[in-house]
Amino acid sequence: MSDGVANAAPNTVDPSSTVGQQDDSAVPAVTTITAHFKLVFICVALITVLTLMASLYIGIFVEKPTEAAKSAMDTCSTLANLGFGAMVGLLGGKAVQ
Repeated sequence: MSDGVANAAPNTVDPSSTVGQQDDSAVPAVTTITAHFKLVFICVALITVLTLMASLYIGIFVEKPTEAAKSAMDTCSTLANLGFGAMVGLLGGKAVQ
């Protein structure tokens, strides 16, 4: 009765097999955050919050906004959206490195 395996010893492990071995390339890299990155991120976040607050202030407290007030509110809203996108981009770029 030959089942195709000739003289195979039971419980032997093939040395070329990687089953059960740890792969050292899967170790996550450490991302360092420099002082320059912190400064840029905090400045962008501060400008974003200030423009959002200005837009909300104009929208809430100006009862009869003129065309200039509407334009200022739209500009502040656009800057807040751009600032949020910049923060996401900064964090995404830092995560990819």
